[in-house]
Amino acid sequence: MNRRMILKASGAGIATRLGTAVSALGVVVPARAEQTTPFPSSPVRLVVPVSPGGNADRIARMLAQRLAELWRQIVIVDNVPGAHTSLGVNRVVRAAPTGYTLLSSGDQLAINAALGRTLPYSETDVRGVTRTIVNSQVLVVRPGLGISHFKDYVALLKRQPGAVSLALAIGYGSIYHLAVEMLNQRLGTQTNNIPYAGGAPAVLDILGGHVDGALMDISGATQNIQAGELVPLAVTLPQRSKVLPDVPTFHELGVSDFVIESWQGIFVPRATPDEVVVSLNHDITAVLRSREFAAPLEEQGFVIAPSSAESLDQIVARDIALFRDVAAVAGIKPE
Repeated sequence: MNRRMILKASGAGIATRLGTAVSALGVVVPARAEQTTPFPSSPVRLVVPVSPGGNADRIARMLAQRLAELWRQIVIVDNVPGAHTSLGVNRVVRAAPTGYTLLSSGDQLAINAALGRTLPYSETDVRGVTRTIVNSQVLVVRPGLGISHFKDYVALLKRQPGAVSLALAIGYGSIYHLAVEMLNQRLGTQTNNIPYAGGAPAVLDILGGHVDGALMDISGATQNIQAGELVPLAVTLPQRSKVLPDVPTFHELGVSDFVIESWQGIFVPRATPDEVVVSLNHDITAVLRSREFAAPLEEQGFVIAPSSAESLDQIVARDIALFRDVAAVAGIKPE
């Protein structure tokens, strides 16, 4: 069953369509090209292809709220979960290419294509508007494993292939599964990978000593790391995380060809006109760069990462190629 949330700005304190609204958000962005009819001039639907409650849904709702204030229009958040996000993506693919139906999706868009899943659309049936956030992963282990440095982790894997168990949050064929397999391929090691239905049960089993560790999102691990319940070994982005500044990157540790990120972005149907994409990119970027939107997410380890529309399409193509190679070597098949 779909769950929808309708957001509408009160209009209080917003004197003009764009200028005062953007000023109120505390950002400076280039002016958009003038349009005869302001866009949007009617309600906008934001399709979120996952169930309510997780980070992807929460961030999409935060964005929708800010856009409603900026646009002085209703923004309908429509959760359409199922089939590895493909049900929600397909709804946007089939929508009129007017800019009034948006998709908030992420790396799963590339993963579905990379694994060769049977889909009612192609990844090229949508086009990017802007990337919104990036979430680095962090390699963590339970304290009882007796490992505090990455070199010790690698030594253990080399000494006892398959002896270390790693939890795969959201299961087989996920970004976490691909990340673990990619790291093993770069290191020439083997782990015992155990799929889980979500990040929370995976963390609980690590804390309980039933699983040795995981590659997981920083946003879901920071609290346990700060409490000393998980030992962080390395982060997957090229730069250190602001919330875990003492944890080195894999690049620093000599694994320079292992960079992987979880990301989210906004997409529209492929035939959406360029001028509409430019308008959407402008407004969404303004929201992303506002302190009201960015600050609470950055405190949790997210990186605010707006991009050009073209760059987002390139990110999708890059990840498809990367994940396809990793899956082929690891023997990961679409389930």
